[in-house]
Amino acid sequence: MSLRSILKPLAKTSGFFVLALALLTSGCAWMRDAAKPEVSLTSLSLEPRQGFSQTLNVGVRVRNPNGFALNINKLNYRIFLEDSELAFGRRDELLSVPANDSVNLTVPVELNLFSGLKLAEKWLRNPKDALDYRLEVDADVANFGLGLMKIRKESTIKLTPER
Repeated sequence: MSLRSILKPLAKTSGFFVLALALLTSGCAWMRDAAKPEVSLTSLSLEPRQGFSQTLNVGVRVRNPNGFALNINKLNYRIFLEDSELAFGRRDELLSVPANDSVNLTVPVELNLFSGLKLAEKWLRNPKDALDYRLEVDADVANFGLGLMKIRKESTIKLTPER
């Protein structure tokens, strides 16, 4: 058996593996360049208060701008008003957002009553027509190669009725 007869099939096989590795890594790079989901608030409602704890049910729309479904294992979220953390929560159920589509869900958040009192005192001293809010979401995306995505949404809530 000659060295050439051993190396020739190996070269063909190595070429296949190099090609497969190149395709796999380019696929992973494509997945890393995936667009982050977009999050928007759709509704707010309070549950009956229990002691010093208060739960707020937050309606959220999650939109997937990608051409493939996003599978999210966990969501951690925090809501800030005027840079004070007002509420936080966690969702541990699998959430699948279809490609180029959106889903609506309701997530419970625990209100931070101490921050809420500080915010109320600040607002009473200096009333405003609008409050700045920030929603921070950490989404643990199950799709291969995506991992943790940090999503941040900032906007303003008007406190006076529009005419």
